[in-house]
Amino acid sequence: MSPLKDKVEAFNQLITNDETVKAMELYYSDDVELQENETTPRAGKQVCIIREKAALAKFDLVVEITKQAIDDVNQVVFSEYLMVITNKEDKKVTHRQEISVQQWENGLVKKEKFYYNQAPLL
Repeated sequence: MSPLKDKVEAFNQLITNDETVKAMELYYSDDVELQENETTPRAGKQVCIIREKAALAKFDLVVEITKQAIDDVNQVVFSEYLMVITNKEDKKVTHRQEISVQQWENGLVKKEKFYYNQAPLL
């Protein structure tokens, strides 16, 4: 296995076991940039973690990785996720298919962009 694949598998294990914040703490660079669709990117690991914690306070999330491609040469990871998002307040459930493109550098995620349909989280 390649060093990148090892790190990606460890990252995946955390994400799929409801440990997203821990994955971010361990595998995002301090100056990471995260972008959702065409919104303005968020910069900085702590900014991204604060936003994630706020989202997880409102929603329960179950994540399954359905497809993944790892480009060792360019240090890029493409992932397709199937997500089940449950609103904690009214228990409404939304299903979302999401694509993530990660750019890794020095063993950490330097940039990540998410692509998904903008259906509202009911």
